[in-house]
Amino acid sequence: MATKRRRKHIERSRTGLCASCAFLWLSVLMLLLVASPAVARDYHVDSQRKFEAISQIEMQPGDAILLKRGMQFSGMLAPLGNGSEEAPVRIDSYGRGKRPQIHARGKEIAGLLLKNPSFWEVQGLEITNTDGSDKDQGDLFGIYVLAEGEEGTYRNVYINDCHIHDVNGMVAGKKRGGIHVHIKKLKNSSFDDLRITNNRIENIGGVGIGNDSSCGGVKLLEDGFESENLWTRVYVAGNRVDTTGRNNIIARVSKDAVYEHNILANSSRRDTGHSIFCFNTEGIRIQFNEAYGNVGDTKNKDGGGESDRGGFDADYNCINTFIQYNYSHDNLWFCGIMKRPTRNVVIRYNLSQNDRAGIYFYGFDRNKQAENVHIYNNTHFVRRGLEVEVFAEGRTPLNSTFENNIFYFEGRGKWGVHAEGINTVFRNNLYFNIEPHPSETVPIVANPGFINPGDVGTDIDLKTMAALGGYRLRSGSPCVDAGLKIVGNGGVDMLKTAIDSEGADVGAFELPKTSLTMGTK
Repeated sequence: MATKRRRKHIERSRTGLCASCAFLWLSVLMLLLVASPAVARDYHVDSQRKFEAISQIEMQPGDAILLKRGMQFSGMLAPLGNGSEEAPVRIDSYGRGKRPQIHARGKEIAGLLLKNPSFWEVQGLEITNTDGSDKDQGDLFGIYVLAEGEEGTYRNVYINDCHIHDVNGMVAGKKRGGIHVHIKKLKNSSFDDLRITNNRIENIGGVGIGNDSSCGGVKLLEDGFESENLWTRVYVAGNRVDTTGRNNIIARVSKDAVYEHNILANSSRRDTGHSIFCFNTEGIRIQFNEAYGNVGDTKNKDGGGESDRGGFDADYNCINTFIQYNYSHDNLWFCGIMKRPTRNVVIRYNLSQNDRAGIYFYGFDRNKQAENVHIYNNTHFVRRGLEVEVFAEGRTPLNSTFENNIFYFEGRGKWGVHAEGINTVFRNNLYFNIEPHPSETVPIVANPGFINPGDVGTDIDLKTMAALGGYRLRSGSPCVDAGLKIVGNGGVDMLKTAIDSEGADVGAFELPKTSLTMGTK
């Protein structure tokens, strides 16, 4: 019966093959099954006919779908089956030449669809999905991972080193785009061990990388919080996401997820949105990323009323959020903090260079539920000629403590009309060409003594962050050993220099103690 079902699927496919040709191809595959039922199989796909037929074969643990390099395929690859922990199913390439290309042409939901997958590993593909116009072509994806119809925990889905580009027109929308992983219409399901790494994603309608769930979330309570069906072991790293209709990345419904070493460029071409934000998360770490080019009209074209155009964003329904060791430049502002329910936000050891209109943006300005926002040891540099307010668009900071930060303006800095804030305290920050915050009790008003500030470029090496070295402090800087002691400060600065537990420096860059004895220039 299984053979008849597979044959019927192929005969009904859009290959244009006669039934006898399709049956011949299926027979070859079935011979492999009969000859070695327990042995993993490599399916070499070197023609459009085989590309269309392979989605009808149920993959077994250890199997591999190998697309020939230099080939172009039309339509959607939607393989069946699952691997195992010991033997995942692989999709990869073989041969020489350019990576294999899948062109869904705006006619399929995705170039690659993985439905209810566990133990799948994908790498080395190039995928487009557009009809070539700039119009809205629907909810399209490059790679779409979808759990629907079967409750459970979906495990070990890895997507690595793929080039996803030209998906849809340049349109908005948060739940479509480049690489997305969704749980839909389920009540008790999650993903475990999801890795999206080293991909290049560009010219995307919607969001570059995103995830979402119909059954996961975080709810803050007066004396704690509740969470359900949060995804575990989520790792999104080493991706370059450039030119998107909405956000570069949205991180949702996860516990202790790590998003690092991503380049986030030129987001929100069609509608406003921060380059990366988190939602319904516990313990997320957004770190060692570079975000730039999020500029443009701040009016939300979809009528939402908010004007998100910064590099990073601690959004609401989150607890224990860490935004650290990131480099933001040439956005409208560095970081958003939403004032709907969120708790324990830590923003530390980041560099904001030449963000155009502001530094911090407190969203949903009429709300007052954000709790315990701690912003410390960040370095902010604004070149001459930019009209920048510390609190963008006159927003009101809430329940926030600012400590050991550097606010450096080449021109004259401004705070914003509601900078005094609500329950907002500044302690031990350095101010250069801007008046200390009204709440500051012991300000440091001085030149911090950077080595060579203001000239960090674009697309830096995020593994080393060495390009940021111009913001190191000179020996004799008023920032050296002048920082307040902060318990649990992460232990290292932006360049992974150890922080002196007894005498931390002010700003995002610690002067190594060996430099003091060697007389750093």
